[in-house]
Amino acid sequence: MVPSKSQKLKKMHPSGQCSFSRVCLVSRMLLTISATWGSVFFFLPEQPARRRTASRAVRMGEKALFTAIRFILLGRSMSRRKRKSQEQFGQVSRTLPRARGKKNRVLIVEGGGMRGAFAGGVLAAMNRWYPSRKFDLVVGVSAGSCSAAYYVTESPNDLEATIKNLNVWRYELSDGRFLARRRLVGKKTVMDQNYLIDYLFGSRYRLKKERLDSPRTTPLYVVVSNLGSGQPEYVRATAENALPLLKAATALPIATKGRSNIGDEQFTDGAVTDPIPVEAVIEAGYRDITVVLNHPRSYITGRTGRFLSFLSFPYNRSMARFVRHEYHLRYNRAKEVINHPPPGVKIRIVDPPMSLPMKIVTTNEQVLNQVVDMGLEAGRKAFEKMQEEKRKFRRWLGGLFKKRQ
Repeated sequence: MVPSKSQKLKKMHPSGQCSFSRVCLVSRMLLTISATWGSVFFFLPEQPARRRTASRAVRMGEKALFTAIRFILLGRSMSRRKRKSQEQFGQVSRTLPRARGKKNRVLIVEGGGMRGAFAGGVLAAMNRWYPSRKFDLVVGVSAGSCSAAYYVTESPNDLEATIKNLNVWRYELSDGRFLARRRLVGKKTVMDQNYLIDYLFGSRYRLKKERLDSPRTTPLYVVVSNLGSGQPEYVRATAENALPLLKAATALPIATKGRSNIGDEQFTDGAVTDPIPVEAVIEAGYRDITVVLNHPRSYITGRTGRFLSFLSFPYNRSMARFVRHEYHLRYNRAKEVINHPPPGVKIRIVDPPMSLPMKIVTTNEQVLNQVVDMGLEAGRKAFEKMQEEKRKFRRWLGGLFKKRQ
């Protein structure tokens, strides 16, 4: 990727604001010297060669002045962008919080573009039977972060709100306003994130983002990929940063620009660098993990093709190489951990019984409704299993007390 002017300046002058003051000082010195020499040579009589030299010196001074002004304006612009980034991200954590004592229950929601309709159905069922307050942490990836945001902010047993929010998957994404292949030609992107995030989540099906700051709400962490470092970041969603964060998390390569600016930093879809963050939550100390998958648990992915990797990040060679050589390894390793958890770690899997009859950009309304219904059924069955586990534990505990008596 070709570095921008601000990136070049940062690389040349890591000291930030101090570098701009140095440039301004040197520019002023050049201006003073050139003006002095210009005035001396200009008033010398009958010396055309020296007058030409004086004119060149004056032009050099003007160029130095304009360079200084440009650097000053660029420095102020960088400062504004940095302040904007700090305002949107605030002082929120960019790493997963450590589990404390018995508070080690976590829910992970996988992404997958339009396949996220399955996870949307699962979480709608869980909101009715197993609300988010039963977890200590919720982690969303890509499209899964959108469903997770509604899951943690909606009131349990609010059937009307649950049905209404499911309409996003059932009806709102099937027309050409959100996703249209004809936009492959032209300046517009195939997927319209402004329609999804700003209009649907921000207005029509308003996300109650103010609840994200409530101590009663289970913390929601969203996975995003930092294009500067090439590493995943786990950012806590707040009322301040929720919508820009979801826009970054759903910046699907090829379908969108593949990047989203938040202040002075660029992010892309979190699934690129950590598609299923099960290893990250285990490292953070969580031992009771529930994973909502949009593929069957036995599914593994192959290596991404060279051309597709290039199309994903045409201006970022390091990220294109990562997609080509690393993505499938990280995804398959996460699946291996899920299917064979380490000792002391319990993982519940909620997954479709078969491969979903859709692709990452499917917008057929009938198929979307079918997948949502599959998710609702899978969520109901998962709840029944959890309830059965609780009943078995209570029976075992009751039998233990009877033996003591």
